[in-house]
Amino acid sequence: MKLGLCTIAFQDKPLEEVIDIAADHGFDGIELWGKPPHLPADYDQNYAKSVKEMAQRKGLAISAFGSYIDPLMHLHQKHFEEAFKIAHDLGTDVVRIWSGGGPSRSIAPSDKRLIHFRLVSITQWANFRSIRLGLEMHNNHLTDSVESILEIIEDVKLPALKTYYQPLARSDADEPHDAAEKLAAHIVNVHAQNFDENGRACPIADGVVDYTRIVEILSKAGYDGYLEVEFVHGDNKLEALQRDRDYLASLIDTTNTDALKNLDTDPV
Repeated sequence: MKLGLCTIAFQDKPLEEVIDIAADHGFDGIELWGKPPHLPADYDQNYAKSVKEMAQRKGLAISAFGSYIDPLMHLHQKHFEEAFKIAHDLGTDVVRIWSGGGPSRSIAPSDKRLIHFRLVSITQWANFRSIRLGLEMHNNHLTDSVESILEIIEDVKLPALKTYYQPLARSDADEPHDAAEKLAAHIVNVHAQNFDENGRACPIADGVVDYTRIVEILSKAGYDGYLEVEFVHGDNKLEALQRDRDYLASLIDTTNTDALKNLDTDPV
């Protein structure tokens, strides 16, 4: 597993400065926030390529393009095509997408059918371009539960359609460790977030989600993607970022050490 920083964590800073922060704090890659000022409102090939070059100069990969497109958008095909072009220009094969449609428990049946129908053709399109689509796991969207995410993936039945994993703090949300278990085989990226017993966001090491367990679950499933810091909490954001990064790095190091020990003890 690798360490990533979502540039939205420092959305008030110029992208070049955020890239410097990611490199200086020991990250392996960045997920590009798909809104201004980190990405122009209109597609700009030269800009996207310059982001790739800036990251490469700092030894960083682009882990994903964090777009805001969804199948219910007006001219959705145009927006998806632009997202695929941006991902290609950035040098990543992962595009974060949204389902739209509102909460899974109250979505209009017609909207749900349309989302599923359009995702089939969009995913075929992505599959042809060797792009993986990661459904954003998020409140107030159809993808707000394990059940609804798996229903989409099983309905589409194409390898290019994956899901993000992030724990959700709603009172009726899936238990986060159970959610990781059920989604593990389909996870393409992880937004490492945590919250306290009252649902308030907090440092990754301090909340109700045990990331030692999450990393173990992911490791057993063969996940080798990114653990990403999406938001930073604390008065000193850079110090908080370093703590989050180092905590996740320690979990990855422990998992890798345990895997090597298991290899040494396996009978030949």
